[in-house]
Amino acid sequence: MNIENLLRETLADMAEEQVPPPPAGFLRHRPARRRGVALAAAATVVALAAGGTIAVRVLSPEAPETPEVPVAVPPEPTRAVTVKEGWRAALLFGDLSRVTGEPAASFARAAEDGRALGLPPYAKGRLEGFAHPGAYRFAESATPTEILAAMVARFRETADKLGLASRRAPLDVVIVASLVQAESPTEADMPKVARVIHNRLDRGMRLQLDSTVLYGMGKYGVDVTVEDLKRRSPYNTYRHEGLPPGPISNPGEAALKAALHPAPGPWLYYVATGPKRGTLEFATSAKEYAKLVERAAG
Repeated sequence: MNIENLLRETLADMAEEQVPPPPAGFLRHRPARRRGVALAAAATVVALAAGGTIAVRVLSPEAPETPEVPVAVPPEPTRAVTVKEGWRAALLFGDLSRVTGEPAASFARAAEDGRALGLPPYAKGRLEGFAHPGAYRFAESATPTEILAAMVARFRETADKLGLASRRAPLDVVIVASLVQAESPTEADMPKVARVIHNRLDRGMRLQLDSTVLYGMGKYGVDVTVEDLKRRSPYNTYRHEGLPPGPISNPGEAALKAALHPAPGPWLYYVATGPKRGTLEFATSAKEYAKLVERAAG
């Protein structure tokens, strides 16, 4: 018998003993009750779970109920994870492996189940682009699926706030946002970079973005070679018109906003200039673009 059942029987016994039996009952033999067990149970300390504490209460038939004494329950250990804007899923899996001790392959397998992660229908079952950047804290017992699902849930919160689902092609917005995230040195550049992408698409121009070429090759960096530009990857926007087939990174809220609301302007080109190529300059014609390239090379 567990403590809860024993206590329930004890309280029932106590209630019954307080009511005098009918007169005929004095002449009948009544089976002996387990008085000793009942009294022992009545004095048992009962633990009642209450949020993050345990309220300890002593029950006794001879004394009034004592006040509850809160006893702290140690919280489950947690791990902190920060997802940076522009991280690819592969990079994210490696970092999560380092923090949790789970193999990166476990996160890659979890990412294949879009339904379990709660991905929106327009994600087409792919996590890339939908693991929202930000700071997270997970219990040490959290599974790879639970960890990735929390990032997807935060993406959906941001998407709902921005009204993304109401757009005609929400996946295209996420793809553009991922390009903006990869191509912009600062948040201030994002609306203008988004405008360049939109303007080139509207004019039927190829995007010609190094970041998409590198993604298709599984490489990181900022420079591509002439041989890289000849690759037949579907992410090679020097060879293929339109957007790449999917996001190339996990964009943050600022990049999503820029994709939805690009800055007004006629720009068709931009070039990274400055000592560390950390400044973007924009051009509206091929002639202006050539001058910017010459300045950046010098």
